[in-house]
Amino acid sequence: MAAVTCMVLASLIAPQSARAEEPLRASLDYSILAQPYQNSVPLNVTGSQETGIAVDRDPFSPYYGTIYVIRGYTSESADFKIRRSLDGGLTFGDPIPVDLCSGFGNTTCAVERPGIAVGSDGVTYIVDPNFDSGTVAVLRSVDQGLSWLLAASFSDLGRQASIATDTATGAVYVADVNASGSVVVVKSADEGSTWSPPVAVSSGATQTAPGIAAFQDNVTVVFLTAASDSCGIGSCSYVRVAASHDGGLTWPSVTAVSSPDVSSASAPSVAVSPDGTFAVSWISSVAPITEATFVSISRDRGNSFSTPIEVSRYRAINELELGETLVFDNRSRLYVAWQSFGNASDPPPNGTFESSIYVGSSADLGQNFTNASFSVSLQGGGANGSSYEHLAAGPNDHVYLTWYEVFGGGGALFRSVSGEASGDVATQAPNAPVDVELRDPVSATLEARATWTGSRLVFVELPAKVYEVWIRVGNASTLAGAMPVRMWRSTGFTVRLGGGTVGPPFPWISAVEVGGIVLVAAGATLAALQHTRLAREEVLQRKVRLLIYEAVREHPGSSFTEIRNAIGLQNGVAAYHLRVLEKQGLVHSEKGRRHRWYYPNGDVSLWRDLPLSPLQKSVLEKVAQDPGIGIRELARSLDRHHAAVAYNVRGMAREGLLRTQRTGRKLQCFPSDESATG
Repeated sequence: MAAVTCMVLASLIAPQSARAEEPLRASLDYSILAQPYQNSVPLNVTGSQETGIAVDRDPFSPYYGTIYVIRGYTSESADFKIRRSLDGGLTFGDPIPVDLCSGFGNTTCAVERPGIAVGSDGVTYIVDPNFDSGTVAVLRSVDQGLSWLLAASFSDLGRQASIATDTATGAVYVADVNASGSVVVVKSADEGSTWSPPVAVSSGATQTAPGIAAFQDNVTVVFLTAASDSCGIGSCSYVRVAASHDGGLTWPSVTAVSSPDVSSASAPSVAVSPDGTFAVSWISSVAPITEATFVSISRDRGNSFSTPIEVSRYRAINELELGETLVFDNRSRLYVAWQSFGNASDPPPNGTFESSIYVGSSADLGQNFTNASFSVSLQGGGANGSSYEHLAAGPNDHVYLTWYEVFGGGGALFRSVSGEASGDVATQAPNAPVDVELRDPVSATLEARATWTGSRLVFVELPAKVYEVWIRVGNASTLAGAMPVRMWRSTGFTVRLGGGTVGPPFPWISAVEVGGIVLVAAGATLAALQHTRLAREEVLQRKVRLLIYEAVREHPGSSFTEIRNAIGLQNGVAAYHLRVLEKQGLVHSEKGRRHRWYYPNGDVSLWRDLPLSPLQKSVLEKVAQDPGIGIRELARSLDRHHAAVAYNVRGMAREGLLRTQRTGRKLQCFPSDESATG
């Protein structure tokens, strides 16, 4: 038996020794380090627990990536400040005063929780509810928050307002509660110049601020209303959702997505993904001193929502006004935040609460969540609600968190929902520059790059996911391996680099070299063969998706049939992999009358020597007919989605097929042979 096994091993090993030598051989060791990743930034905002946050996510905005933070809960107009970050949240500039009382005709006002949102082309909005006067004002800035003008003022509102933008249409929506407790919505379709009268969404005693989200004229509002049932623990309430499919003109249905709960002091949250999936989240008391965070998902633009999904349950004391704790990133991954009180004492000694702020993420619309937390100390009579965590999504997979820490006068703080990776390269040529690249394992998109010259490498602000580590020396490159990066954590790694064949030896070779019993080596061989087969299948699956992604990237606007034929796949296989790529946020699609059109997400070089898609041909024809036409006018004239037209315009401008020119906030398109003045 041993002789047979040795013959099998020899037959397996021999072909490998005949392989041609590759210029590099690299392997990767990593570990998740115990110490947390500290990237908190003080916002120097004190005396105000509520902090609104918004990010400019329009890639064609002149202020793309700008982060805005505004304080709330004050009665003095001069106290209102807005702070901006122009470097992804690493630093924040000096506070900019904002006159939030200008819409009320007085010098002082009591504003409960101002909201902030960024729309298309970088226009930024603040909704300013004045509880004392029962009025809500909307302010507007077109210069990156440096100056603000009153855009609208509505009476009989001003109690619990929220604001959202529909970047696909440019519309702005405000949800509020009137004097009778009914939820109402107002809308502007022209970037805040004119506004519709309030439209009633529901009637009844609304208990908290409503949340609102919009996508392509589909609008969803979530709110809490009192229930007549008795919970046995406290006052009951329902989480209700209303949906509109005509831009807020009508609201045909209002449905409850939760059973009665007692979290009447906690406002629910709502968010919409880049592909139009809506989600809501809320907190429910499930036992004495125990709460749970729930989410519910809608895949049909808000018509129906899934059975509540419990994200986590934890020790808690009924939190105060929350909301804005739910977002989707640009890959449609879901993030939700909550707070847990971990002190075992009840009541806590000296009024001090040991607390943790959690953020959970899900890449499969809530079916599975990965949670991570960091600890804060909250002190004082109102400590049970003093964290006031808020989430906001930014570009390039980034998600940001603000919260308020009373203990030690910490005030408002900010951090990205990210981790870091740091490591070294072990090589026989320590003076040779080595490029270390972190890439997405599906699309091969470059996420981060640094050159190792002998000093330790540090990659900061990395979204939590798995990265492939590629090594480049001169013109040679190889894959060292893959490593995870976790929220709030540091991943330590070492790349071992040498010459010879690419990659480490097969695992069964090591077993033989160690000198173990032949039968043990045979067992290792069979396990390795099984592992290799599964790994090879996964590699092939990824390669198929990469081919599809490259086909979509090189031919934006291609139909399903064109993509299927280009790769030579069967219908079911092509459909499956396209769904995976859409779910991962690498491509997006538009539904036409007869076809679905696919577009890449991201910034890639396009089309120089490739055939134009039907959309690209239409864009060039329209620009030739109407030189100087804007992106939105172009999208409306072609009856296509604004994002798809903008993406194609940018790619064709880069390749010299047309020319763009920004006039104020408007991006104009010209034929490539037009003069610079247009």
